[in-house]
Amino acid sequence: AGVDYVMPSFTVFEGAVNTACGQATSAVGPFYCPADQGVYLDVGFFQQLETQLGAENAPLAQMYIVAHEWGHHIQNQLGYMSQVDTRQTGATSGAVRLELQADCLAGMWVRHASSTIDPESGQAFLVSPTEDELRSALTAASAVGDDRIQERTQGRAIPETFSHGTSEQRMRWFATGYNGGTVQSCDTFSVAGNQL
Repeated sequence: AGVDYVMPSFTVFEGAVNTACGQATSAVGPFYCPADQGVYLDVGFFQQLETQLGAENAPLAQMYIVAHEWGHHIQNQLGYMSQVDTRQTGATSGAVRLELQADCLAGMWVRHASSTIDPESGQAFLVSPTEDELRSALTAASAVGDDRIQERTQGRAIPETFSHGTSEQRMRWFATGYNGGTVQSCDTFSVAGNQL
């Protein structure tokens, strides 16, 4: 992508954490703070993924969640995060486009991690996922779709308040990244709203 990669910090927390973006509680879920270039993961989220959101708490599902947050770090390095007002919501908002792009980048990570050889061990960083494992990641992506969460909590989906995209969109953009995606093919900002 033409930028020098800088490793983000990675903090696992329980209950609450202080960041350069302010204090956050477990209610926020996993997140990325561009101000300190940190990925934050609440240890209880994976259990919540299964018990409250209906996804399997499987290893690749967990990796998808972490890779999605790492995707936000890549977006920050590429300059996308500074161009988006994440307070604006709606089905085609910049916030939704940012989240769907992070899903696509997560899919790219899964593909490349399973085909990139660790020079120290001589083995791929990630064993190529099976269809069942990929399904667990897609189910996790679906579980955190705005429509699914709103239907569960409010009884109906309200597209004008979407901030992350629908279940279908999140699965599709993850699959786009996994199926040979590139940074360019993950550019959710250049597609028309009806193609998101």
